[in-house]
Amino acid sequence: MPGSRFFRANHILTPILFVALGLSGCVTTKDGVQISEDHSRALSGERTKMGQSYNLNADCTAATMPSIKLVQPPAHGSVEFVSEKIFSHYATGAAQIRCNSRRSPGKSEYYTSNSGYSGKDMYKVRVSYGEGTIKDVTVNINVRKK
Repeated sequence: MPGSRFFRANHILTPILFVALGLSGCVTTKDGVQISEDHSRALSGERTKMGQSYNLNADCTAATMPSIKLVQPPAHGSVEFVSEKIFSHYATGAAQIRCNSRRSPGKSEYYTSNSGYSGKDMYKVRVSYGEGTIKDVTVNINVRKK
């Protein structure tokens, strides 16, 4: 799926759904923290879904609700984290695979550039799942005028 940050069961997916295309980056680990980079697109001044985080039980209820912290804000816009029902993207064989076809609890990540801005922007987030998994993600955005 375009824009996926991680395909690993129980955690993060970063699609730029319906609006822009993201390209996934390499995932590494440092001191037990998973580190990755995303490359995405957004339209100037338009709220764009950059990703979503979730950790579901097999019955599609939240095992834990991810905690997302903005480590470095974007220079040319803003980021918003929203608790909402999302479609998960668990891999084939995962106990939660049936959750992919229905909305389940999660947090979505939205980016909005300053009105009229076009060019490169970037922000960093840290996602913690409450069960020991921590991920640091740098999101690089190519903002285009409408």
